Amino acid sequence: MQSFRRLGKGWKSWPGHKMQRSEVPAGSPVLIVDDDPVVRALMRASLESHGFAVIEAGDGEEACCLFDVHRPELLVVDVVMPRMDGFALCRELRGRPEAAYVPILMATSLDDVSSITEAYEAGATDFIAKPINWLILNHRVRYMLRAGRAFDLLRQNQERLQAAKDAAEAASRAKSEFLANMSHELRTPLNAIIGFSSLMRDAMLGPLLPKYVEYATVIGDSGHHLLAIISDILDIAKAESGRLQLAEEEVEIARVVALSASMIEQMAAKAEVDCRIEIENDLPVILGDPSKLAQIMVNLLSNAVKFTPAGGRISLAVGRDRSEGLTLRVADTGIGIAAEMLAVALAPFGQVESGLTRKYDGVGLGLPLTKRLVELHGGSMEIASEPGRGTAVTVRLPPSRLRETDGPDRAAPDLVGAQLA
Repeated sequence: MQSFRRLGKGWKSWPGHKMQRSEVPAGSPVLIVDDDPVVRALMRASLESHGFAVIEAGDGEEACCLFDVHRPELLVVDVVMPRMDGFALCRELRGRPEAAYVPILMATSLDDVSSITEAYEAGATDFIAKPINWLILNHRVRYMLRAGRAFDLLRQNQERLQAAKDAAEAASRAKSEFLANMSHELRTPLNAIIGFSSLMRDAMLGPLLPKYVEYATVIGDSGHHLLAIISDILDIAKAESGRLQLAEEEVEIARVVALSASMIEQMAAKAEVDCRIEIENDLPVILGDPSKLAQIMVNLLSNAVKFTPAGGRISLAVGRDRSEGLTLRVADTGIGIAAEMLAVALAPFGQVESGLTRKYDGVGLGLPLTKRLVELHGGSMEIASEPGRGTAVTVRLPPSRLRETDGPDRAAPDLVGAQLA
C-alpha cells in the first residue's frame, strides 16, 4: 500500500515501504510546525505511512492555537518561522502546565551548534538535523512518544504517591493532635479521682471501714496507672509532631539511676526477680533532661521485670563505651522477642502478642517512647533478643552529652554492684 500526496503541480508516489503500524498505540496527533508547506507535506506523508496521526501549523502562533484544541502528544518544530519562531514556541509551551512535559523535536541544521544549544535551553526535548532523514524521523518520533508516555506514567504515579504521603502525614498530624487533646482532657477528671481516693484512703475526713480503705487504695493505684499511660500517649503525640522538648541541665547519672532503681524496687520484689546495678567509677555528668533520662531507665527496667519470670534476674550496667560516650545496658533472662517482631515492639501501640489471651499488660508505648527520648538526646538504642533466653537493650549517648568533672561521681556510690531484690 502506498501513500500519495499532492506535491507541487502533480500527484507523486511517496517512495516508502509498505505502511507499518507503529507499536506505539494511537493517541493524540503529532503536530508539525513549519512555514514550508512542502516540508510539512513530506513530513506528514512519512509519519502517516508509519501509522501516526498528523496535524500541521505554519508558525508558532498557529501551533499554540492548535495545541489548545488537539493536545498533541509530540511536536516537530522548525526553528526559523514568521511571527513566532521555534525557540519562542518552546518557551511559550513550557510555560503552560498542560504542555510542560510534551516532547518537542526541534528541526535544525546539524552544524548550527548555537541553534542546537538554544533549542535545548528553550525547552526542546531533542533535535533532528536538516535535511531530514525520513526513516530516522519516524524512529525518533516513535521513541520519543514511547518515552514521553513512560514519563507521564511515572509522573502520575509520583503524584499519586505524593498525594498518599500528604494524606498519611495529615492523618498522622490529626491523630497526634487528637491524642494530645484527649490526654489533656482525661487528666482533669483523673486528678479528681486520684485526689479524692487519697483523701479517703488516708481517712482525712474521718475513719472508714477497712474494706473502703482498701477500695480507695485500688481506685488511687488504678488512677495513677491510667495517668502514666495518658502521660506516655501525650509524650508520643508530642514526639511525632516534633513538639517534645528537653529541659536540659547537667545531670549526675548515679542520682538518676538511684531514682530509677527505687521506682522499680517494689515491682522487682513482688515479681521475685533479682535486679543488679553496676556503675563505673568517675563517670562525668551528662547534659540532658533528668526526668526523661529517668523515664528511659524506668521504662527499660520495668519492661525487663515484667517479661522476666519469677526466679529470673535483670541488670543495669552504666559506663563509658569505646567512643568515649556513655552506655546504659539493661539485660534480663526473660521471655525474649523474636527478631522479626522487634520492629513491631518498637512501633507505637505495637504488641508482640495480641488478643484476649495476651498475658502481659501494657499498651505498647514503653519501647517506642524510650527510643524517641534517647534520640532526643542524640543517642541510639539497640535491642538484642532471643525467645526464651532474654533481652538486652543498649542505650548509647554521644560524647557531646558528657561533661567532665574534677572528681568521682559520688551521687550514689552504694549502687555500684547493688543487689535490689
